Parts: sequence; structure tokens; C-alpha cells
Amino acid sequence: MVDFLDTAEALARELELLEDVSRNPDNRHLWFWESPRSLVSPKSLSTKPRFGEASHRLAAEGWTVNLRSTGGDVTPQGAGILNVTHVYATEPGKPVDLKEEYNRLCTPIEQALGPGASRGWKPGAFCDGEYNVQLNGLKFAGTAMRIRRGKADRTRSAIMAHAIMLIEPVSIDAIDAINRFLNLLGEERTIDLKAHTCLPEDDTKPAFIARLTKAFNAQA
Repeated sequence: MVDFLDTAEALARELELLEDVSRNPDNRHLWFWESPRSLVSPKSLSTKPRFGEASHRLAAEGWTVNLRSTGGDVTPQGAGILNVTHVYATEPGKPVDLKEEYNRLCTPIEQALGPGASRGWKPGAFCDGEYNVQLNGLKFAGTAMRIRRGKADRTRSAIMAHAIMLIEPVSIDAIDAINRFLNLLGEERTIDLKAHTCLPEDDTKPAFIARLTKAFNAQA
């Protein structure tokens, strides 16, 4: 099942799930969600002098800017975009290995995509990073993570791992909105529509979600 809710509500729910696992480390959440069109920005960009002005301008154009607690960069939400949030706790006494935790997020997506899936940097992609999931050399998914020391068990950490996946081709309107926002902030980079891809035409969202759910549950 995929929930559809306002972006701000979705981001708040992610934090609620993280809090739950922090207090109840034996709990685990795998959540799929979608939102209306909007932009999501990391909190780090909110310190930019023109952040308020840029957010107001984009909101006036129909692109509300929301802040998320993970790292990463500006990403879009809207039609054709599917999010997965995986929240769980590490084993007792085991230090967090960031690469291992990103493997737990990226590997199921790669398995669900099948041949042609890989990961790595893709110049020109939004929220570019080492843990992009690519399909045939183009960006399919962007990933981010937040880690919190457990409240019930201080030897465990609660992990909130998130991926934004392009089920349908990302729209030029979304790319233009990100570029206008970055330009207003004085950021010297440009997002390229051609750096992205989506689910193959012969695949479907329900089938992909079923494979993805199976892959995540197999490692639980």
C-alpha cells in the first residue's frame, strides 16, 4: 500500500517512526508514500541569506518548499515519484557503519530493478551522491539517512533510511523549479533533466513495489 499525504505531513511522520524505533528498538517500519508537487530541502540550506525569499517565490509558483532532517540536497515531489522510508534499529552494541546501512537501503532497490542497476555519482542529477541508485547509467533513486542514538537502549541506534524513486520520467517543470530555487540561493550548480531515468516501460509500479518489499523483508 502507498500512502498519499502532504509533504510536510510525510516528513513529520518519518520523524515519528524514527522516535518509535528509538524507544522500541525491536520495531521496524517499511513505508511507501507519495505527495503532491513540492520541493524538499535539507535544513542546511535554510541558513542561506535568501532562503526565505527563494521559498516564498517558489511557493507562489506552486512549489512549496519543505525542510527535511536528513542530509542530501533539494529534491522534488509529485506525480510519478515514489518514496520509501525504512526505519529500524542496529544490533545491540554494534557501531554504525554508514556504508553498511546504505547497502541495506540501496541493495533492495537494485534487486527490484534488476539488470542495469548500479550506484554512484551522476553529474547533473538532483541530490547527486555516492549512493545514488542508477539504472543503465542514469539516476533512478536518491538516498538520504538520519541516525539517532536509541533512547530505550543506548547501545543501539535508530536508522531512518529514505529513497526517492522516479517511477515515471521526472518532469521538466520539477527540474526547472529546482534550478530556480538553487539560483535564488546563489548555488552554483544546475540540474540536468537528461541525467535521470525512470522505471522501464514494461514494468509497473505495483510489481516494482512488490519486488522491493520482498527484497527489504528478506534482509530483516
